[in-house]
Parts: sequence; structure tokens; C-alpha cells
Amino acid sequence: MFQSRKTFKDRDYILTVEDIFFTVVGYVHPPNRVVAYPKYAPEKRKKSYRRVLPFYTIGCLKEALAHLKEEYPEYLYVDENGLEFSAVPLERMKTHYCPEKKVEELLSRKPKDELEALASKIVLELSKESGVPIEFFGLTGSILIGLHHPKFSDVDITVYGRKNSLKVKETILNLYEKRNSNFKKFSGEILKSWCEDKARLYPLTVTEAEKFYKRIWNRGIYSKKMFSIHPIRLDEEIKERYGEKVYSQNGLVEAEAIVKDSTESIFMPSTYLVEDVKVKSGLDVKVKEVVSYEGLYGGIFEEGEKIVVKGVLEKVESRVSKENYWRIVVGSLKADGKDYIKPKKF
Repeated sequence: MFQSRKTFKDRDYILTVEDIFFTVVGYVHPPNRVVAYPKYAPEKRKKSYRRVLPFYTIGCLKEALAHLKEEYPEYLYVDENGLEFSAVPLERMKTHYCPEKKVEELLSRKPKDELEALASKIVLELSKESGVPIEFFGLTGSILIGLHHPKFSDVDITVYGRKNSLKVKETILNLYEKRNSNFKKFSGEILKSWCEDKARLYPLTVTEAEKFYKRIWNRGIYSKKMFSIHPIRLDEEIKERYGEKVYSQNGLVEAEAIVKDSTESIFMPSTYLVEDVKVKSGLDVKVKEVVSYEGLYGGIFEEGEKIVVKGVLEKVESRVSKENYWRIVVGSLKADGKDYIKPKKF
């Protein structure tokens, strides 16, 4: 049984006929399928779930895809470019979970536990402080699908629309600065642990991870509970349809560039238009944009800033406008977790 929204957007969830929960990635999906990663699978002989994808890293993703290939090969899809990824066939979908519907549900009934109560409180406060109507907020992650643990789970919030997301960003940055605010940035042992995790999972040092966190606006603490905020496109902000562009990979490159436009960087995937690109290794071509499927690099680089990038070089050919251009992709399986975007100067 489907909920009212028919489009599939980043951070939605899908429950399959095998009772596997998938989390939707992005907005461009093949015909009769939805690009999504397996997140939770039922434990055999137990009435519980295990996390198939504990972290959104290439290593964890490879393990999840290997599990699908062995147990559920029908969930793997090879596109016309020869790229293999997980995509749920519509006929194997049992339920489509929409984050904005979860907010609507929670505000219409009594919370079942302390985490639901806190999640509702956070969303209501963000809406009031930012002036963004409550219907443009959602709750994703374990709360959305009812698998959360009241004491240990985080609160993962979605905000729909670029303008709304930027209002929330401005609001929460202001709230971090207020002494009496419930919204706080990571500090102490929590910050140390976060930085150590990032240094273990990504090509970053602990010091670099801490400098990265200073740039991150959408992860913090509310009344001792971790939260995250994820901008999501409105329907009218989804410009691409599946098959309109052809992508061909051309090996790894390292380059320096200046960010020309960061408008699209708050969404997944994060897109930075760049200029004055200097390719240091790999095929030397004129690169138009840097695109990251790794959320760590989303929305943290400013226009005019010089960045260093390592990623997969892709040629993009449009079947609609006939425009051809080159981009560097971060977060590709081909890079095997060795890719990154860093500021030239921290």
C-alpha cells in the first residue's frame, strides 16, 4: 500500500516483499525501478532487524551489494553505461515510506516513546524559528520506519525545497550561537569520537575531520540527542529524468579548482560548478563540475574557494540539449574510497 506521494526522493524508504528496508538515493531512477541501498534486513529466526549498511561508505556499500548479488540478485541493476547498482523493482515493493508523512503522523497522535516526542519537538521548533511551514519537514531514518531505539537512535530530519533548506540552515547557525538554545554543535568526547570515525572511514586525518566539522551546519546535538538535517528537492526542482544523459568513466584524476557556484551542493548528489581547473594527474580536460555522492562534502564549500579533488573523471553527454561536458565524481565505487574534496587551505 503506497502513501500519497508517487515520486521517489532522496531519503525515502522502501519495504520489499522480503521485508528488507531500502533507503532511496537521489531522484533519477530507471524505468519501473528505484535506486536505493539496502539498509535493514530481518534476522533469520528472530523478530528483529540488522543493519545491512552501517555507514554510507564505499566499503560498506560494496559489502551490501555483494550480499544482494548472493541472496537477492534481482535487486541489482546494470545501466546502459555498464554501471551496476542496487535498484528496487516496483513489483517487489510493499510499502513506500515518505518522511513528510511521518511528521504528519506524529503530530496527529501521542508519541509512543521519548524519541518520537523529542523528534516532534525539534521539528516544531525549527519550523517556528525559521518560518518554514511544518509540511515542508520530514523525519527519515529508523524513526520513519519504526525501527528506532528510544535511547540510542538519532533524529534524522528532511527539509523540502532549496529556499526552505537555506532558511533552516541560517536559523540553526544562529541557534548554535545562542547560550540558552537547545541546539548545540558537537564538542568534547562526542566531537572527538566523530572525528576519529571520519578519519577511519575516509581519507582524512583526525585534525582534518575536526576542521571539516567546523564547516558542517546540519549535524549537532539537541537536548543530548544527535540530529541531522537533509535538504530534499521539491518536485519542480528535479530537473533530470533517467536516460536524458549518458555518462562514461575515464579513470581517476586529481585536480585543483575554484568553486564557481555552490547552489546545488546542499542536495544529494552535491554539485559544485567549478572554474580555473588544473588537472594534476589523469586525463587533462576542461572540467565543468565536481559532483559528490558522499554526504560529508555536501554544502560546505563556498563560492570563490579553492578546492583540491580526487575522483573519477566522467564525460556527460546530454540527449536533450546536446551539451557535452566533463565532471569529477566523488563517492564512486571505482575510486574505492580513496577520493575526496578538500579545501586548498583549511
